[in-house]
Amino acid sequence: MSNFFQSFLPLLKKLRLKKYFLEILLLSSAALITVVSLSIYLNSTKSNPKVTETSQTYLTSENTIFVDVSGAVKKPDLYEFVVGTRIKEVINKAGGLSDEVDLAFFKRNFNLSRVVNDQEKIYVPSSMEINAGIFIQNIRTFDYVSPALNVSNNTSIDQPPANQMISLNSATIEELDQLPGIGQVTANKIIINRPYLTIEELLTKKTINKNVFEKIKNLISI
Repeated sequence: MSNFFQSFLPLLKKLRLKKYFLEILLLSSAALITVVSLSIYLNSTKSNPKVTETSQTYLTSENTIFVDVSGAVKKPDLYEFVVGTRIKEVINKAGGLSDEVDLAFFKRNFNLSRVVNDQEKIYVPSSMEINAGIFIQNIRTFDYVSPALNVSNNTSIDQPPANQMISLNSATIEELDQLPGIGQVTANKIIINRPYLTIEELLTKKTINKNVFEKIKNLISI
């Protein structure tokens, strides 16, 4: 290497640049290092493309909804559906009903044709929960002889018989929507916060305010 540089010394002497030989050598080395470093950086950038926003876990759109499915199903989880999905499709995507389900209760209280909403929670109670009284089904008595609007004089409009009260744990969003002061949005919140052990949990879970609770407390059960 020393022989290589020595061959240039006569030329440098002639050009009177010998005193700048060290500076030229350093500048050349720096330029070479810069070119090599830039080349390595460019190759690294091409082989490792920047991660785009599509790597997000959940991408929402106006045609997409998310439903939380839990309880006596085989694969409880949060699932993504298209708008217009029905409960039957939701249960199927969650793997179907598990062996712990109370099938008779499920068939009486779940409307498989109902369309689900975004952020809705579907909870399927087990036989053990039914037997323990945690969930009480909403029993309706139909009178096929009397007119539909016929109300007995012994029946209070403000407080219906216990077997006709709306169940917080099993009523559909349409049934909850019939309660005074409860709309579609609040009915959906009631479903999301299931299950309830007492009706007062509507307040402790901050599902509704006290004024609305006073209006519906005599019309609901668990």
